[in-house]
Formats: sequence, C-alpha cells, structure tokens
Amino acid sequence: MAILEVRNIVKRFGTAEVLRDISFSLEEGQSLAIIGSSGSGKTTLLRCLNFLEPMDGGSVSVRGEELFSADRYESYNEKSIRRKRLHFGLVFQAFHLFPQYTALKNVVLARELWAKTQPDYKKDKRRILEEINARGLALLEQVGLSDKRDFYPHQLSGGQQQRVAIARALAMGPDILCFDEPTSALDPELTGEVLNVMKSLHERRVTMLVVTHEMGFAREVADHVIFMDDGLIAEQGTPEEIFGSPKSERLRSFLKTVLNYKENG
Repeated sequence: MAILEVRNIVKRFGTAEVLRDISFSLEEGQSLAIIGSSGSGKTTLLRCLNFLEPMDGGSVSVRGEELFSADRYESYNEKSIRRKRLHFGLVFQAFHLFPQYTALKNVVLARELWAKTQPDYKKDKRRILEEINARGLALLEQVGLSDKRDFYPHQLSGGQQQRVAIARALAMGPDILCFDEPTSALDPELTGEVLNVMKSLHERRVTMLVVTHEMGFAREVADHVIFMDDGLIAEQGTPEEIFGSPKSERLRSFLKTVLNYKENG
C-alpha cells in the first residue's frame, strides 16, 4: 500500500485554477521529485498537502487513512488540522528558524510543546524533556551540526540553517518529509551540503517529497519524478524516463532550458 495517496486535487484562487485534477501516490521509503517552471503549481500543491491551503476538490490519504477531503473541509477544526499535519514534516525555502533560540532549541521546541499537552507530562516531565533533548542532539548529529547546538541562527551559514530546519522537520517523526525548494536561497557551495544531507536521508529510506529546481538531485536521487505544467501533471515516470526519453514537447523544452541554464550558470 502506498504511504501517500493524492486523489483529484483541485485548487482555485478566485477564477484561476492553479491545480487541476492532481493525482499520484508515493511508496514508503521512496523519494518523489516535483519539477516544473515557476508558477506551474508545485508549491501550491505542497501547501495543500500540508493543509496550509484548503483544497477546492480532492483528497489526501496517508497509510490508508483519509486525512483531508475537500468535501469535508467545513468539519475540520484547528485541533484536528494540527494533528493531521503531524504526518508531514515541511522544510521551507527560507529556513524560518526562530532567531531567539539556539539550533538545539529550534529542533526540540515543537516536540516540547506537544509533550506538554500529553497526560503524563507533569508527573514525568524531567524524563520526557531529557529524551526530547537527546533526540534533538541525535538529529543535529545526523545533519552534521552537533558542534553547533548552542549557536543562534545569525551565527550559522545559510546551509547550516537549512540543515537545522531539516533536523527540526524530522523531530516530530513525520511519515513524509516535504521540501519546498530547499536550496533556492543558497549559493552553490552551501547548496551542496544541504543536498548531501538529503541524499543521506534517501539512503536511510526516509520518505521524501521534494519540490526542486535541482535537476541533478531529481535525476540521481529521486525514485519517481513528476513534471508539472500549468497546474497539471504533464508527465511522470522514473528519472530515466523523464530525463532520458521525455515524451512531450513541453517537457523537452523545459529540460533544454533548465539544463542549458545550469551548464552556463
């Protein structure tokens, strides 16, 4: 059974239909790359999956459980939405770290806040916080930043901040880790260190959904690639199919433009 099933998602902003009948699935342990020109609907799709934008049609299921359905949108309250979002970890373009907290505190904060809502927190507070702290340190080590635990965001490079953001997204143990152009704000050297962390996550069989302009990553690491164009899934397949033998003229044109830009950039 697929870990993620997306069925017939539609999203409109006013009269503009920015997502049109989007359907796909993702197997556990696989990485899915979503590529396409700016404005093709990639980020909007990611926001719908995380319930940051309400869908106008369609549904999203994780592990066979329907999480979101446009038909039942009015029945969702904020508490249920927060619980459903725990299935997804989201890494943004712009890091969004809390500047007043250290790297470690940024990683563990959400887990600490969640723990406080649990019935056994008051009687076992010390043990719970120690476990959360240990988990946070392990995640920082996983992304190569154990020596930066007490650094504040302004003391970290952009690549280091993004790696902290990845550790933070992993802290709640999501089923699916989502990335929205995670390297778009970084220079090439810093881009490499973030992509290396993502490659290591793929090797650990972390289920990932990656909106990206990094064609090298999509080609070398992804198990499946979706090409979006004008709010539609215009083509999808293995990296070999998408990059080696694209079927549509639109995908061939996109790859020619993007890959030539990368070669000349």
